Formats: sequence, structure tokens, C-alpha cells
Amino acid sequence: MRNAFVCMLLVGSVVSATAYADGELVAPTLTLDAAAGAPALPRLVPVVDYSGDLMARPALTGDWGGSRQELMNKGIRLDVSYTQVFQGNISGGLSEVCTNRGGLDIILSLDTTYMGLWPGGLIKVRGEGGWGRSNNSKTGALLPVDTNGLYPEPGDNAMLLPELNYTQFLAPYFAVTLGKYEPRDANVFAHDETEQFLNAAFNFNPVIATTVPTSFLGAGFILIPAEGLIATTLVLDTEGNAAEAGFDTAFRGGTTVLQSLELTVKPGGLVGHQRLSFIWTDKVRSQLEQTPRAIIDAILSGSPAGLEKSSGDWAFTYDFDQFIYMLPGSTTRGLGIFGRIGITDGSVNPVEGFYSIGLSGKGLLPGRPDDSFGVGYYYLHVSRDLPEPFDRRARDEQGVELYYNIAVTPWCRITPDLQIVRPVREGVDTAVVLGLRMKIDF
Repeated sequence: MRNAFVCMLLVGSVVSATAYADGELVAPTLTLDAAAGAPALPRLVPVVDYSGDLMARPALTGDWGGSRQELMNKGIRLDVSYTQVFQGNISGGLSEVCTNRGGLDIILSLDTTYMGLWPGGLIKVRGEGGWGRSNNSKTGALLPVDTNGLYPEPGDNAMLLPELNYTQFLAPYFAVTLGKYEPRDANVFAHDETEQFLNAAFNFNPVIATTVPTSFLGAGFILIPAEGLIATTLVLDTEGNAAEAGFDTAFRGGTTVLQSLELTVKPGGLVGHQRLSFIWTDKVRSQLEQTPRAIIDAILSGSPAGLEKSSGDWAFTYDFDQFIYMLPGSTTRGLGIFGRIGITDGSVNPVEGFYSIGLSGKGLLPGRPDDSFGVGYYYLHVSRDLPEPFDRRARDEQGVELYYNIAVTPWCRITPDLQIVRPVREGVDTAVVLGLRMKIDF
């Protein structure tokens, strides 16, 4: 999905400014071919060939009579897609009602070098809308079974602008970035809720939920000290959301600092990535562990003012993706494994630990080069500091998901999905969730 960003949260948001070619990281070279007057650097906006007939081209609307390709050659790319998810519990959970939610995603990417403006700049604008109801509140689980239902704002029926940012490379190994971002994960096999796993457990690490909002103002820098290694530092507004610009809350109600590293590895010539992130925030929150007296006083007064507070919430995350088999001559098709680990101190974060592992493949069946599949398992460790009576009503959550993504055409994909989730809510039966997703790229 979104190419090339070290930070597992910001792929396609911040460091889509770096690019992957044939599975390898390519750092921009900020020079121009003086003789020809043409840019001589890797594109910050990956090029797609939209030509071909209706059943072969990557987008339903094609090349727009050649104008779309001409715009792309000049560094201007517009991507529009629509995703519809039908989902329901066939047993267990809180109810067995079938739900459906649709989402529209519009992304405009501008490469200032190829636009003839200045070298090394990338501007990204994202409009996103969501309509209908998701199944997320019907399972009793803490983690959403449909990540699409979280965007642009959980449960909202609206068209919003969650992303508008600018990244500028000042040297081949250094860039600065600022603006508004919608965080995304970078795991190759488990990051795209529109084509891969639906459950949030396989799209991002849930330990970041109290420190990184779904949309925020931020600024930072990207450092590429060696080939295949990227370090990213980002300072962001903990109070951000997609429905507001964010200037009223930026760095006032809480600030988060995110530091991440990504290393590209090639054991036996098979491409993989290792990622580490540390997230810290100074936002003041009520501690999960409270004295009975403080809880009673808060209930009687109707105010949390008397609850014990804490600042300095932190989270540590690790994730990896690794091909274990690649089809000869291909850099994107094969079989791979992935996993995530997340740890917090559990004092203000209801999630104390998170672990997931999975297997994913693409193009392994003869005659189905664009079909993909995945199976994953996750375990969520709930904080032991949950106050009474919540501690007696919560248990550790775990689940399994299996999907098969059918490429009807390159621009139309249909995905049957099965999830089995033992929810965090004690006394709620294990939910068996069936889903069907359709995505169309325009």
C-alpha cells in the first residue's frame, strides 16, 4: 500500500518520501541533469502504468486518454478507491446483527522535483470518508474486527481531510517533515485493511492507542545513516483528530515523541524488515489503579478531579516482515511471515502487552498472480491495574483471522474473511465473525 516509511505508524504519510525499488530502499539523490534539464533522482511518487484494456489495467477509469500518465510523469498522482465491508457474528459476541460500512479514500501526491519546482519535496493530501456501521461494537472485543471502521473517525459518517503534510529532503540522507498525518503501519504483509487483514491487531500495534491518535499535527526529521537503515524522529499532538485542524490543541493538552528505526535485511537474498519504535507522551491521565475511596468520590461528585493522575505514558514496539520464499523473477510475490510485539507499563494504558504472528502469501496459485492470502494470531495482555469492578470483567483477549483476497481484475478485489475472537469482556462467548470486503480502485 503506502510505500517507504521507516516509522511503522507513518508509511505513506511521512516517508513515502523514500522509495522502495525491487524491495530495496532507495534514497533520493538531490541532483538535476543539467544538460537535459531532467531530474536524475528516484521518484518520491511511485509511477504506475494505467494503460491497458478494462480487464488488465490497474484502475477502473484507466489513463484518462493519456492525461493521467502525463500528470504522473510530471510528478502528480491521484489515487481514488472505494472499500465496502459486510460483516457479522455468526455466533458469540454481543449480537448477531450483520453490518456494513463503506469508505472512500482520495490521495493526491505531488513530487516537486518532477513538477519542475524544486528538488526533493513531497506534498501529500488525503481526503477520507466513511459511511454506515461497522461490527466493531458487536463482538465484545477491545480490538476492532474492522479497521476500516476507525477511519476517518471511529463511527462517524463524514468526509474529512485527515492528512496534509510536506516532506523535504535537504540531502540524500536527511529530510524534514511537518503537517497533519494519518498514521499507518509499514509491515509488508499486515498493514492494509483494504486488501489484507481486517482486524486492527494485524494493521497496527494496539499499545500505541493512548499515545498516537488516528490523525494529528506533527513535525520531525528522517535520517538515512547507511544503506537500508532509516531513523525517524517525530513530535506530535496527542490530542489530534481528523475532524479538526488541530491548531487549538497542538502541543498544549499533551505531546508525544516517537523514535523509530527500520532495517532492511536480506538473509539468503530474501527481503525482510526489522523495526523498533519507542513512544513517549507527557499527557496527564488518570491512573488505572485507584483507591476505592477515590473511585467512590469521583462517582459521587461526578468529577474525576480527585483521581490519582500520572504523566509519562510510554510504549515500546517491535515488528518484522520476512519473505521465506520468493517466486523466481519476482520481488513482490511469494510467501512470508510477520509478527509484532508491544509493551507498556500498564499504569494508564489498558493494554500492557501485545503479541502477534502470521503467514502471508501472494501469487502462489497457478494462474492467479495477484491473489493473496493471510492467516494470523494475536494475544492482547490486559493491564492488571484495571480498577474494580473492571478488573473482574476483563480478561486477556486473543484471536485468529484468515482471509483470501481475490483479484477479479487488477482494480477490483473481493475478500472473504473469517475471524475467531475470544473477547476481552468476561462472560461474552467467543465471537465467530464472517466478513466480505470489496475494493475498487478508480
